[in-house]
Amino acid sequence: MLKKVLDNKLETADCMIICLPGIGLVGSLTGELFIESASEKNTLLELYPESLLYVSVASRDGLMALPKISVNNITVKDLGSLLIVKGTSQPTTPINQYELAEILVETAEKYGTKIIIGVGGYAIPHVGDKRRVYLSSSDWRASMIGASLGFLPLKGTVVGAAGLVPGLAGLHGLNSACILIETRGEGADLTAAKTAHNSIKDFLKKYLKGA
Repeated sequence: MLKKVLDNKLETADCMIICLPGIGLVGSLTGELFIESASEKNTLLELYPESLLYVSVASRDGLMALPKISVNNITVKDLGSLLIVKGTSQPTTPINQYELAEILVETAEKYGTKIIIGVGGYAIPHVGDKRRVYLSSSDWRASMIGASLGFLPLKGTVVGAAGLVPGLAGLHGLNSACILIETRGEGADLTAAKTAHNSIKDFLKKYLKGA
């Protein structure tokens, strides 16, 4: 996997949030909401999985670029320094998925992050006015905080980076969680992303306070 380091100045970050495209684009839209709310932001790292490098992406201005996944450092009021992982797509092969997860976990470990959170959509046929939030965690304290916020226990399997990266984090001794939001998954679900954004902020305010 090709890797381009853009900034080596960051010393620590409190949390890494995996915000890659998936069901209802909940993850990627959540990442954009976090970046928009940041007082400071810069890109630390760009990754180019081989399984994505069979096309080029042209912008509205006609500029050509390769598909990529970036690790962005942002500063958010009341939360501190966060690492937001976003990209145009997820790797399309299991090997690239695992390579990406390894690099992201090692990056989180390098910056001393207290928890890695994967975020995505939970597909159901019908959604209500208020979207339910589901959480699974490797950390009992995170589960207790989630329960206090009304998050429901997440059961079953989670495919893609939202599940793989938090799962792999435990092998490195890092705390992790997966947070999924109800969505029909038929298109870009901004309502689910706003729920994810607000829910993660509320969660981190409690989690980081005692970390």
